[in-house]
Amino acid sequence: MNVLFSFDIKEKYLNSLKSEFNNILVKKAVNIEQMEEKIGWADILVGMLMRDFDSNLLSQAVNLKWIQSWSAGVDVFLKEESFRHLNKNEIILTSVSGIHKDSMSEQVMGYLISFSRRLPDFLKLQEKREWERLKVDYLKDKNLAVFGLGAVGKEIARKAKVFKMRVKGIKRNTDVEIPYVDELYNSAQKEEVLRSSDYIVVTLPLTEDTCGYFGYEEFKDMSKSSYFINVSRGKIVKEDELIKALQEDEIAGAALDVFEDEPLAGDSPLYEMDNVIITPHISGLFPDYNREAIKIFKKNLRRFLDDQEMVNIIDPDLQY
Repeated sequence: MNVLFSFDIKEKYLNSLKSEFNNILVKKAVNIEQMEEKIGWADILVGMLMRDFDSNLLSQAVNLKWIQSWSAGVDVFLKEESFRHLNKNEIILTSVSGIHKDSMSEQVMGYLISFSRRLPDFLKLQEKREWERLKVDYLKDKNLAVFGLGAVGKEIARKAKVFKMRVKGIKRNTDVEIPYVDELYNSAQKEEVLRSSDYIVVTLPLTEDTCGYFGYEEFKDMSKSSYFINVSRGKIVKEDELIKALQEDEIAGAALDVFEDEPLAGDSPLYEMDNVIITPHISGLFPDYNREAIKIFKKNLRRFLDDQEMVNIIDPDLQY
């Protein structure tokens, strides 16, 4: 079985694979030229943020049976033509969903505390050597809406309850109980949730349904004192309309880890806004990321070779 990694993973991880699985061959292709050269050889493709991945590349993958995404998001593999190719050729697509829940939920809680306790404002005062006791708030009894209740969304809800927040969850299927979620809503109730929440956090996957899910009308539905946080995918938000809402004080502020186009252009108005926190798509990063991701890959590889059900399989209809 031939395994091709599309990124420059350290040799120690490849050696650990070879030592546990004596019936596989492993290669790396760290740029598009190497991918074009080697993808026809691969039975299994392990990919991370392959922005150049397209149907033309897939058409060369004549032996491909399974793609393991090295991230939780798989939208790069689900462009329309690629998506059709995966379905037609019954190529399995899996993710490493779940390994990011601690780092991403901590990042979100950091945003919430920063806004509530006004940490960016105090840092600016510190830089100017000024002593001013600004009015601050706390998270207790505040309404937090979590759009998307996968592993990350659930962990955000759990941590929010430690801070005594009221948690609302938005999910496709509401006929379930989600621990630490006080109220569960479906997407049709979006307006009601936005109007009644102090903080809105987005952890949705990027699909046809969620692309452009938040625009100017949604921001107008929010309270002028509410904060918007996105740690999922930039294209879920209409960025120009978010900027307009911020400029018109429709919402109190935003924390953004992801953007429509990355890196965020240097002339973006978002950089100049005092009520916006920008981080460069790092909420899912943590030490030993590859160590945790390869555990899932090994588990899936064992199941794949033994013809058993794999974990984190992407539903082709739901696209997550």
